[in-house]
Amino acid sequence: MKKLRFSISKGYPTQMKENRNIHQDSVIGLSRDKEGRLWATAGHIAYGHIGVFCGENADTLEELYPAAAGFQWGKAGVAFQGTRYPDGPYARGEFWATGLWIDPETGVFHALIHNETGWSAEDSAYTVFRQETGEPDFRHIGYITSGDQGRTWQFERWAITSSDPCYTYRYQPDGLTGGQTGDIVNLGAGDLSVFYHEEQRMLYVFYSMLWYDVDGRDVAADKIYCARAKRNADGKLGEFEKYCDGAFCMAGNCGRETAVMAGGSEPCVAYSETIGRYIMTTYNRRRWYEGKTTLQVSYSDDLVTWSKPELCVEAHEELSLPYLTLCGREKGKPHHTLGDTFDLLASTNNTDVLRFEVKVEAYEENI
Repeated sequence: MKKLRFSISKGYPTQMKENRNIHQDSVIGLSRDKEGRLWATAGHIAYGHIGVFCGENADTLEELYPAAAGFQWGKAGVAFQGTRYPDGPYARGEFWATGLWIDPETGVFHALIHNETGWSAEDSAYTVFRQETGEPDFRHIGYITSGDQGRTWQFERWAITSSDPCYTYRYQPDGLTGGQTGDIVNLGAGDLSVFYHEEQRMLYVFYSMLWYDVDGRDVAADKIYCARAKRNADGKLGEFEKYCDGAFCMAGNCGRETAVMAGGSEPCVAYSETIGRYIMTTYNRRRWYEGKTTLQVSYSDDLVTWSKPELCVEAHEELSLPYLTLCGREKGKPHHTLGDTFDLLASTNNTDVLRFEVKVEAYEENI
């Protein structure tokens, strides 16, 4: 079974910086257009701004302009066109710039966004415990599009919602009843990245769900899930189907789901030409808490059957970071196609994004 050995450089600065009001807090949205240019979305809509970047590769990305939402966000009942989440509560809060895909036929930008109930929602913010700003709050994944290269975005719909309702009996928003009752609470679907499979014409979304220990006041488990959608004839993405029990067969919103990997969060998926396999990077939460190297990798031959995560390098003083984005360097290929050398963009909450140069070589693991 072929795997990779990693050699990772020191971190180099990028133009995604705090002092430029880019407060990065997720995997970065990356995609190449039909001309081969690399585009990126980075930042918060609520803190600083979401910047739209473009360049030949990760080392030449420059911000072109800020992204603007063509819809309101913030307070429940107004935010996201006044919609309700598919599991019941009114949508609220801000969104994070993350999964980006540029349709090569139309040039339309598509993005899957991370949203939380506890931030930038004024007095409608809520967490597991009560009406309040902060964490542990709940996540949903939305779908937005832009017809002007990321300058303005329109809200399309809520795309992926966990099978567990994103509220508890401790606080039931908007007059709802029910909610999660256990002491280990699922905080919903978010913290995502996307992978476009050109032959299948499918957009895969790899997303995190974490479970929170109410008594211990800590994360109890991290798991990765997968859903996918086809491009419709109208150029929009169709409804997402979740992977469950060996097939993509459950509704993206509120359908059941089966984890494709456990023991990591914030997935980023790419195809390694070096070994002819898919790889997924995630971060190890416990090692992050301890200030140790977090970068780990899993392998797959089919995008849904993944190996257990293993550390890429045992020690790297700059890589105790949670947000890790893979980026290939060949202009004529998708950014998620990786050769023997590629880039890794990395940051932690609201810090400058660093670029690491990665070299890999194949080796055969004896099983």
